This record gives sequence, C-alpha cells and structure tokens, in this order.
Amino acid sequence: MIKLKSISKLHITEPFAQIAEIRLRSGRPPVAVNVYGEMKICGSAFSADEIAECFAEICRYSVYSFEEDISRGFVTLDGGHRVGICGTCVTKNGKIVSQKDISGLNIRIAHEVHGCADEVIRRVFSGGLRSLLIAGKPLCGKTTVLRDLARQLGARHKIVIIDSRNEISASVHGTPTLDIGLHTDALCGVEKSEGIMLAIRSLSPEIVICDEIGDDENAIEQAMFCGVKIIATAHAGSLSELKRRPSTRGLLELFESVAVLDGRGVLSELAVLG
Repeated sequence: MIKLKSISKLHITEPFAQIAEIRLRSGRPPVAVNVYGEMKICGSAFSADEIAECFAEICRYSVYSFEEDISRGFVTLDGGHRVGICGTCVTKNGKIVSQKDISGLNIRIAHEVHGCADEVIRRVFSGGLRSLLIAGKPLCGKTTVLRDLARQLGARHKIVIIDSRNEISASVHGTPTLDIGLHTDALCGVEKSEGIMLAIRSLSPEIVICDEIGDDENAIEQAMFCGVKIIATAHAGSLSELKRRPSTRGLLELFESVAVLDGRGVLSELAVLG
C-alpha cells in the first residue's frame, strides 16, 4: 500500500492488487487505472494546492533533494512505486533541469507477483542461462516479470540488478524490501551502463538484470564478452517494432532470446535469436 496522507481522500473500491496507476490532475477528479486498462473516477477533484501538497509529500518535503529525479520526470517511492510528474519544464542549455507548476501526478503501482515469470523460465531457461530481452507496451507487466525472474533465478545463480529507479528491488537505505532472490544484489541509483560495468568488476555476477534499456549497447556487449548474461526490458508492442526502433535494433543482435508480453503480462511472442 502507498503511504501518502495527501491521497487519503481517494475512494478506491477495487482490490489494490488490481490497480496499475492512480492519476491525479489539478482541477479534475482522480482516476484509478486497473491492470486491464480500465479507468474509474475514484474521488472528487484535486485542487492545485492539493496537488502541490501531494508533490511535496512525495519529495519528503525536500523538493530540492529530488531535483535530479524530477528533471527525469519521476520520483520513486518506498515500495518501488514510481510517480510521474507533469508540469512546466525548466531548461538550462537546452537540457531539462527541473519542473515547476506541477499540475499532474501519475502514481504507477509496483506489484510483486510470485510465479508470473513461470512460462518465461520454462520456455527460455530450461536449457540453461541465456541473455533475454523482454519487450512490451507500457503497463504490460515487464518490471513485474523481471522482478519474478530475479527471484526465481536468484535462488541458484548470482545476480546483480541495476536498479536505476529503485523500482525492481524497492530498496530502503540500500536493503531490498521485495523478494528479489537469495543470491541477488541490487545496485541502486546508478545509470545502467555504469552499473553494468561496476557489477562485473566487483560483484562477479552470472546474470545482470536491468529495466528499460536504451543507449546501453556498449556496456551490454562488454558484459556478454565477459561471459555474463543480460536480462533486460524495452518498450515495444511486438518483435517487428523492436526491429524498427533505432535504439534497440542494434541491441537485438546481442541477445539470445526475445520475449514479448501482451497487455496482461502474458507471453505472446518468443524468438530464439542465437
């Protein structure tokens, strides 16, 4: 459960485990989005002051200390819940450095679903460890499946999670609060490329797990040349979309398997590439 006093006015009747997002917008009623994409109004309209109070609470009443996260458009809460921020972007030298006049907050709920990666385990890893790219549209359960893969494979293999946004492990003061596996370590607050190399140099992993890869081809390639397997996610609705995206087209050649999830986190496509 999310512990925010500023959203106590919400009336969510659906089981919390079914909620994927809570969307707050100034001057409009809050909306809960369930895991099937259905949207339901769950309270009366939030005022600008209420949005500001919620934003301050999310930032632990120290907005300045979260400026780097805010510049990237989100803040991660304890428990791995990510809050997307919508306002007026503040730029410096052509780069976003912060946001002001916050008018909307999108709270994405992190779920821990044991067993949701069973089919991927059976179809991809039954013959041994492989590098795997998991693709899917936003809110299809990629991170939830990634977390369960870490839990299951981490029962018998050394794993390092590069948890840039602290969504996979939901670490508090460096200690994971979600079940990520007996032999799994989490490196939090580090960019993926740097974290991958740090893990290889210091933690001797068999597998490195990271979420939402982009321009990380060089680090992933170096890891694989060191004998380390990579499990990562990317936004795409199909294998053909992955092949067309410039940021993932080159990466595809590095992975041995690609799994595509449908809108409910179910495996819809599987390609063995090597």
